[in-house]
Amino acid sequence: MFVASTWAVTLSCNNEASHSDDVTLDVGDGRKVSGITCLAKHLQRTSAEFRDVSLEDRMQVEQWLEYRLYIESLQDVESERAVLQELNSYLQDKVYFVGHSLTVADILLYHSLHRVFKHLSFHDKERFINVSRWFNNVQHDRRLRQSLTLLPFVRSPLYSGTSSH
Repeated sequence: MFVASTWAVTLSCNNEASHSDDVTLDVGDGRKVSGITCLAKHLQRTSAEFRDVSLEDRMQVEQWLEYRLYIESLQDVESERAVLQELNSYLQDKVYFVGHSLTVADILLYHSLHRVFKHLSFHDKERFINVSRWFNNVQHDRRLRQSLTLLPFVRSPLYSGTSSH
């Protein structure tokens, strides 16, 4: 029964329209899951890794996956700043978006917000200090960052990467 409801939900959202959602997973029996959000939901629901995660946390992850689509649709600086302010408030007393460890929500939100953070001044990054702290924390994992640029969060380097000895 759980599998059947999973298929109904994931297959019903295959028409997701977003430029970063060109990925498709063949799940067997001629069925495919398309779109990064649907794929993330499918893996979250079917992976053994998530069996010990509470239903509430799984639903929060799905909520953030949907919110990611909203972020992807932003077209102007004012809307981006409003989202950053909202996320900044949410992350005021949190390290990650759901629970106490990195989830697929953090990973996909990081990738969606990279284009926004890329154009922020140091002043703006300081203004949105909580979401900046989260972003900077997540971006330091090379596996998650992949080909995205490591963005600076301090005006001057605290130390150089080279030794004078």
